[in-house]
Amino acid sequence: MNDYKHYGIEDLVWDTFFRQWVLSPTRETDNKWKEWLSENPEMAEKINQSRQIVLSLQVKELEISNLEIAEIVKETISRTKPLLGDNTSKGGFEIIPFYRKFWFKIAASFTLIILFGWLAKSGFNRNNQLSNIQKEIVTEEQEKFTEKINSTSASILIVLKDGSKITLAPLSTIRYPENFANKKREVYLTGEAFFDISKDPNRPFFVYANELVTKVLGTSFRIKAYKTSKEITVEVKTGRVSVFAQSDPDIKEKTANHELEGIVLSPNQKIIYARDQVRMVKTLVEKPEIIIPKAQIPQFIFEDVPVTDVFDSIAKTYGIDILYDEELLEGCPLTAILDNQTLHEKLTIICKAIEANYEILDGQIVVHGKGCRN
Repeated sequence: MNDYKHYGIEDLVWDTFFRQWVLSPTRETDNKWKEWLSENPEMAEKINQSRQIVLSLQVKELEISNLEIAEIVKETISRTKPLLGDNTSKGGFEIIPFYRKFWFKIAASFTLIILFGWLAKSGFNRNNQLSNIQKEIVTEEQEKFTEKINSTSASILIVLKDGSKITLAPLSTIRYPENFANKKREVYLTGEAFFDISKDPNRPFFVYANELVTKVLGTSFRIKAYKTSKEITVEVKTGRVSVFAQSDPDIKEKTANHELEGIVLSPNQKIIYARDQVRMVKTLVEKPEIIIPKAQIPQFIFEDVPVTDVFDSIAKTYGIDILYDEELLEGCPLTAILDNQTLHEKLTIICKAIEANYEILDGQIVVHGKGCRN
């Protein structure tokens, strides 16, 4: 992030990685920016001003044409001309606050026009730029790539030479090399696919899907990235994956090493990327599944069992962290049969029994309660 030392306020406002942090901070991006600010305290004022501008622009953008921009500029100038005439007609010199001066009003008007014009077109331009980047990557070795287009009404199975399997959904396209490079494996997806990737710690597997990059060492997951969709989602079934934006300034480092960086997802977690807001949210899949072997699945039949033990058993079974105040809930017993319920149904029954509630936060389950009545 060394380049940010030379950024001005305008550069920061338009920077995708900065906007993503301001509008939808994650634990990783928040820590990264805080660490960078501690190393560059002289940038604190610029960062704060840029944050305020980005936050103030959280409105639905209006489409505005060049002609409309020109008309607004013309009207703004015509309204400010009388003000200029009034000031120059006075015999004495009057000190006018800068925010009431002619030049400031003109500058403010132009700034607002540029802001709205940029916002209206940024989504289209950003998508085109990223699309072009992806095309250039593929074109470099076009003769070595295979493209599969699923124009049928059913999913099709594709087996790669490294043993990885891709289940391609209808109306989806996948591009991949006939032979993977020595250091990494890369494919390009448009649409939806389920990936079951063979393990190879020395050659990470990358899926480029619109604005997102998904990096794995060997796992199974699903990606939905249709061109016309406003969202991109990545859902993990087994193992762990990392997800980051193609606009990430550290993308070269993240794709070059063998570690999982970016936002890391575990089983039953998913990322929802809002393309028009440049916003990434980590949450749970709609229907979390049991991840441990069938022989190890416990019987969810409890009789006067401490609720903390119940939460720990459920967390292990589904591979999801359940956070709670142990001291507050350790005296809460639970008697219930929870064998046939979904995860959310289990949690609802438990929370009702102990007069608590839960929420999903950053891909984890957080239980809020006041303790049990003795």
